[in-house]
Amino acid sequence: MDSIGKIAVIIPQISSNTETGFLDAIHTKASKYGYDTIIISGVINYVDQHLDLSYSKGQINIYDLILHGDFDGFIFEANSFCSSRLRNNITELLRRRDIPCVAVNYEQPYFPVVSADEEIQLYLSAMHLIKQHGCRKLYCIGGNKDDIPSEKRISGFRKAMAESALPYDEKDIFYGNYWRQVPHQIALDIAEGRLEKPDGIVCGSDIMAVELVRTLNENGVRVPEDVKVTGCDGNVISQNERVTVTTVAGQERRNGTLAINKLIELMGNTVTDEDTPPELVIGESCGCGDNGGLRRSRCLSDIHEYSGTVFSILEQRKTNSHGEMIRRMSECKNIYDVIGTFIGCCYMISTGIKAELCLCDDWYRDLDDPSVYRRGGLPDNMILAIEACYEGGEKMVNFKTKDIFPSLSKPHSPRLTMITSLHYKGQIFGYVGFTYKKAVHIILDEFYTNWCDAAASGLNTVQNKMYKDYVNNRIESLSEFAPVLGIYNKRGLINKLMTMIAENSNTHLSLTLISYIKEERVHYSVPPINSIVNAIRISDDKAVLASIGDGIIAFAASDEDNSSTENMLTENIAEWVKNSYKGSVEIKQERIAAVSCSVSQADIFSIESLISGAEDKLKGQIISLSSGIFCYKDRFNSLRDDIFRHPEKEWNIEMLTRSMGLSKSHFHRIYKELFDSSCKDDIINSRLNKAKWLLENTSLSAAQISEECGYSNYSHFIRQFTSRTGLSPSAYRKTNGQKSK
Repeated sequence: MDSIGKIAVIIPQISSNTETGFLDAIHTKASKYGYDTIIISGVINYVDQHLDLSYSKGQINIYDLILHGDFDGFIFEANSFCSSRLRNNITELLRRRDIPCVAVNYEQPYFPVVSADEEIQLYLSAMHLIKQHGCRKLYCIGGNKDDIPSEKRISGFRKAMAESALPYDEKDIFYGNYWRQVPHQIALDIAEGRLEKPDGIVCGSDIMAVELVRTLNENGVRVPEDVKVTGCDGNVISQNERVTVTTVAGQERRNGTLAINKLIELMGNTVTDEDTPPELVIGESCGCGDNGGLRRSRCLSDIHEYSGTVFSILEQRKTNSHGEMIRRMSECKNIYDVIGTFIGCCYMISTGIKAELCLCDDWYRDLDDPSVYRRGGLPDNMILAIEACYEGGEKMVNFKTKDIFPSLSKPHSPRLTMITSLHYKGQIFGYVGFTYKKAVHIILDEFYTNWCDAAASGLNTVQNKMYKDYVNNRIESLSEFAPVLGIYNKRGLINKLMTMIAENSNTHLSLTLISYIKEERVHYSVPPINSIVNAIRISDDKAVLASIGDGIIAFAASDEDNSSTENMLTENIAEWVKNSYKGSVEIKQERIAAVSCSVSQADIFSIESLISGAEDKLKGQIISLSSGIFCYKDRFNSLRDDIFRHPEKEWNIEMLTRSMGLSKSHFHRIYKELFDSSCKDDIINSRLNKAKWLLENTSLSAAQISEECGYSNYSHFIRQFTSRTGLSPSAYRKTNGQKSK
């Protein structure tokens, strides 16, 4: 089913399995009705006093997309916002849109409100302690006093006690603000005798339950032998403790179901409600574990899946660091460098399947007045800088902000996409979008935040470089020479070439643009471009040299040898540098990017456009090289060796790309550039080479050889062998002769 619209979910953070459960319920139902789920998040759940900080303003600027995006409906997870001021601001933005909106756990007069039954949670956990474990004296630690959801949870505890005809005192009910301090003190009071030891304690959150269990055990009160404890919410922390906590899970998933059902109804659809009540997840803190009472459930499986995702990500991060991205971004010279680095580092967000970097159309500062830049909001028009980590992909595409991403305007199946802000020191650059297969894969942690900040710092670096170049160009525009290298500038090159052609109408020139991709962590005693310029001067005193941009030089010479290729030229340049510096300076041929074109009399008035066209091609080549080909060279060499050593393996391109953290398109591009062959062709060639050897040197049947070479289908082997060699296996064996007996 193709998507028919977009539903936005406004949420402050995604840092636990309860939040991904909420989103999963929404996305599952939204997909069924043909809607994309677009999550808009500030990543960090700010309190009121932090809202006016520069970084906070940059993060929460993403909520301005509420006004600009072409959405069909909104789900506002309002109660999760710590800042009442931000919650009110978002409410006002949603009111201005006048689009169907559902609020979760937040009473206000503008939108319908949904809220799953809070009472049932502590009712279930209290009844479990009473009925299953015979507890008679229970304490309850709730959330915030006078907070409606908190009071409803506590009323579930009161209901369980009343139905069981058990006496309790209101002093047995404590308010813990859903955090650690109060349960910690209660545990100490019990351990030190200031508070009577109960049979069990029912907690209104897993964080409180975990802290209670830890402190009781550390101070000599055994859980569950002396005191039994239950939590609430089904947070992943409950199942990752020395003593796992019995908890009630599924409440946020139920809130997500209620919210999406209500929104779809408001949008004119009929919805059949599928009730998913909270579940009791049995842990060890109540004593069930000692009796073999642990049991699996959907909610427990969800918790384990989230834990597995987190630990899988942590394992992958052992081999990379956002510090590496920060370093690479700090070396960016232009927007193309940023794009290349962005592509090359997408593998660090390993659970995403698509990444989109979108810039405001005014993302750069006013070069005439650097104090003028975007400090808030989003423009009506954006630039898709790059679409990566997916088959295909576009870059540098202008689009309307209301479309959110150009890819959403094309036919596609309903998708789940997270959008966060891109900003740096008070300047708004745009936003980043990551698409995921499942909500459980969304981990917005410090690593993710630092990764996005690194991308923004790269843009800031480029912006500063643009201003520096602008100032230098203004100065240089009065001259025809680049002062640092002592060669022509772009203006001087154009005038020189026009003069050469005008003086001799039969002149044919070869114009080559050259750049050098520096190696990481390599110190150059002489900047590579400087060494190339000096080497060309020494080796060809008739060559016309010019600097036409940062790190890019132009080399014009008589086009006498039309057979000369860019590859031959880069080989010559590497050799010239080596000879000119007597081996003390070395540059590598494979790191020289070069693009050539011819210039003749017909081009005399279009030389500038020829240079610009060649410059664009060169920048594209630089992006391709700098975005990963060298970073992955060793891994690709190892892979190719393995393919030819073990052609019989079941080689799966999708598994290979996933293992390298690359999109298919990126994988294929790097492979092709490194080996001038596709991975698929190499797999086929490796198998056919082995088949030829076996036909020549063994008496194995064609069917046996097919299996030995990794073919699961004998007919496919026959067709492929015949197509590639022009002979059937039997004819090949007859022609080449069996060499072994």
